[in-house]
Amino acid sequence: MNAADMHALVDTLDGLAEATWDKVLRGPARGMKFGEESLTDHNLFELDRACPAVEVYKFDHPAEALNGADFEWYIGGGIQGWVGLRFQAKKLDDGAYAELGHRVVGERQYDLLLRLAAADDMWPFYCFYNGWDGPWPSGVVNATCPVNESPRAGKAGGCIHAALEHFGCAIAPAHQVAARHRSPVRRGRLELDDYLARSRPWSHLFRRDGSACDVMPSRKIATALEEQLASWSGPPRPDDEDGALDDVLELPDPPRPGRHAELPAWLAAVRRGEPSEGAYRPKVAVIVDVERS
Repeated sequence: MNAADMHALVDTLDGLAEATWDKVLRGPARGMKFGEESLTDHNLFELDRACPAVEVYKFDHPAEALNGADFEWYIGGGIQGWVGLRFQAKKLDDGAYAELGHRVVGERQYDLLLRLAAADDMWPFYCFYNGWDGPWPSGVVNATCPVNESPRAGKAGGCIHAALEHFGCAIAPAHQVAARHRSPVRRGRLELDDYLARSRPWSHLFRRDGSACDVMPSRKIATALEEQLASWSGPPRPDDEDGALDDVLELPDPPRPGRHAELPAWLAAVRRGEPSEGAYRPKVAVIVDVERS
């Protein structure tokens, strides 16, 4: 991928985030309440259709469904290796993520996500599908902006790094989400404000941190992305007024997964058009091959 292709990928992700924002905000009033799975399927189908470097594989009957995740991404290429990310999706409903504390076989879903992502050398993240009527919440840090300007609709007069609607698909490190949810200060909190300061538009996976227009270098994206993910997974910013609470969260050490030299055998087989019966498979797998011309 050249720089133009990377910019096209970022623009596509922002466009899908804007469409997601509209669905989450306006769908219920029109009798169309979209769920996480339908939003994921639509977004990843359109991403596959719009970007030649992206391949999406959907599995109707995953061999192991209980891993706490909704989809996985593998970003990189055969020469530089692959950075693996595992996502759990949650949709905003009436200003809160109602299912954030969901349990799977007696275990919090986020604990399952963290545990199995560590075992599989994957970066665990949440993908929040958002859309609300009103401005950026007062007093909430914008992690995408070095000077903490608040995002506004269409970037009009606010942060130049992201528009408000780009948070329609926002990602946050899962260990920070888990720590916030089980905080002794705000145990079980589900409200948007508790997680927004730790969120970034998903397009920022491919954008240099703190940049309004620079994209990741495709030839070294695995290294650049690893460094950026590690930075995102660190302590909250000093100007996060609510960040002081994290002193009592028992925040675990941020994950530092290793790079995958090759795609997992089950995914490589499917990519070749071969069966992978009996192998682990997520619900949806995404390959972003930046070395693909």
